[in-house]
Amino acid sequence: MQLHQALPILRDIIGDTVQIRRVPTGLTNAVYQLTTPDRRWALRINNPQGHRLGINRARERDILAHIQGQSWAPVVGWASDQLLLTEWHSGANYKPSSAERVERLCALIEAIHGCTGHLLVDQPSLLVPDQIQLLLDQAGAVDPAFQSQVLAECERYQAPDRLVLCHHDWHPGNLIHQQGQLLLLDWEYAAPGDARLDLACLLSGFNLSGAQQQQVLERFHLDPDTLLTVQCLADAMALLWYRVRCPTRPYLAEQHQWAVRWQTHLGAL
Repeated sequence: MQLHQALPILRDIIGDTVQIRRVPTGLTNAVYQLTTPDRRWALRINNPQGHRLGINRARERDILAHIQGQSWAPVVGWASDQLLLTEWHSGANYKPSSAERVERLCALIEAIHGCTGHLLVDQPSLLVPDQIQLLLDQAGAVDPAFQSQVLAECERYQAPDRLVLCHHDWHPGNLIHQQGQLLLLDWEYAAPGDARLDLACLLSGFNLSGAQQQQVLERFHLDPDTLLTVQCLADAMALLWYRVRCPTRPYLAEQHQWAVRWQTHLGAL
């Protein structure tokens, strides 16, 4: 869908007097800031090939409806397979520069995991071996040693007994600090999933230091070795995501670096 097709659909919400600005953003969708006389909106025009990346638009809509009213949730004005309209939430990207800020991150992810609810029972889950296989199927040529090691780690992975609501896309660009509140954006990959995977995504996405990672492990009573396999798979999943989204770049050097890095770590387990 193009912008000129989207605006008439949203006319009852945004009116006819609208200033439009394209927002430089991620690689998947087109995002615009819409300014009306009394409000600002973020309009996301969804990439129709999002399913190749593991995006389920119906699941995202249900989850956004489920979390409406939470202080950390974006306010939705309209949602469909093609469009997502939310209130424009402005603020500074959140950077965990202190132990107190890391604790706020931990409290937020704990709140999200605790917001699972019965509504999500029928939602398709996102488990890391399934997501990796989906991406491998779409990725074309990858380094054979990388693929072999990734699949071996998928075999080692043990799914949790209980799935919880996970965001799966933690990084400073998706988390803003607004009037004393944290607001988490971009719920495309949210799904019932493994809490450990969400934590692994948080550790990598925010590039936490060794001391900060230890703080998170202690906060959630996790043994480092328990999280290690999930961390390596989260990193592999991110590499494969970029390989699918940017098919002209093979990412072979990054795949080799992943294999070297994680072979050293996991060989000690």
